[in-house]
Amino acid sequence: MGIGSMKKVFYTLISFLLLTAGCTHSPSPASASKFSAGSSAPSGCTDARSCEDLGVRYITGDGVRTDGHRAVRYLAQACNMGRGSACNGAAFIYADAEGGVTQDYRKALDYWSRACRLGDQTGCANYRLAQDKLKAMRSGK
Repeated sequence: MGIGSMKKVFYTLISFLLLTAGCTHSPSPASASKFSAGSSAPSGCTDARSCEDLGVRYITGDGVRTDGHRAVRYLAQACNMGRGSACNGAAFIYADAEGGVTQDYRKALDYWSRACRLGDQTGCANYRLAQDKLKAMRSGK
């Protein structure tokens, strides 16, 4: 399975988990109306799960206009709060230059490493795959 396919599976899985886990974050009606008009983002998230949810929504365009910079900002915030799956998501955005974000493999590796240290097994697998690809590129294989 290629990185692109893994990314799609990851975003689908995260969206499903967040929706079925009873995520409690929702913008207030006032911020939702401002947001739907496209003038500004809803107010900041308050916990790792709501930050990750916003990041996934911004990268998938679920109810919001797709914005890779906002997506990675919210995912990075959730990652800093200890949510390994959010680190994994941020890594994909940097690796694939999603949503206008500048491709940065060094940041992608850093986020996958952080995901792994936080116990996210998908992040560990992605980190190992990225390391293997990097070694193969360096050796000319």
